[in-house]
Amino acid sequence: MNELIKIQDNGGQSAVSARELHKFLELTERFSVWFERMLQYGFTENVDYQGCKFFNTLANQTLTDYALTIDCAKEISMLQRSEKGKQARRYFIECEKKLKTGGFTLPQTFAEALKLAANQAERIELQSIELRKQAPKVEYFNEVLQSESVYNTNQIAKELGMSAITLNRKLSDMKIQYKQSGTWLLYHVYQNKGFTKTKTHTYTDTEGKTQTSMQTVWTEKGRAFIHHSIKKLQSA
Repeated sequence: MNELIKIQDNGGQSAVSARELHKFLELTERFSVWFERMLQYGFTENVDYQGCKFFNTLANQTLTDYALTIDCAKEISMLQRSEKGKQARRYFIECEKKLKTGGFTLPQTFAEALKLAANQAERIELQSIELRKQAPKVEYFNEVLQSESVYNTNQIAKELGMSAITLNRKLSDMKIQYKQSGTWLLYHVYQNKGFTKTKTHTYTDTEGKTQTSMQTVWTEKGRAFIHHSIKKLQSA
């Protein structure tokens, strides 16, 4: 297993430094601002991450870092909508598989870390070649990620391997949404967070007249929130 981003032990649980992830993603946004924005997606302190402080000798000051669970790091990587984000996400998925089978080994020396980094670069290049072979599919995938996409509940439910009815029921049980006059609405605590948008749907009725109706759809942020909430429910 090639260590692309250092996996550390945090009280018996594998964790990733938020600062190291931020650096790997090559983000221009300041770390503190970026991480505060990531927290808006519903990550929970002491469940998905833990705050910690360390003294930076170069800056001669105490800085704040966060130990992320691998699952949290994977989701944050996905939210970046960048090549580096996709690369990090694939890496964390592989880490999870190795950890479950006991096949994950951390490098013990700097020389070993360099060798692993070189091997990882070679593996990423091979993956890039394979992706280029699948250019039409990859191009479509990138367009979807980079667009201001919206999703209905049925689309998100399919991603999670369940029906829209089941997903709506789970979101209702978790007190995320409730039904009123046949329409699902978010509870107050989840309103004004950018999780949903209202779209105007135009259609032709049985008499041939053009009519409009309002439809609530989920944004990328809302989609990520649902994925995160369902995963937490399933792991509870």
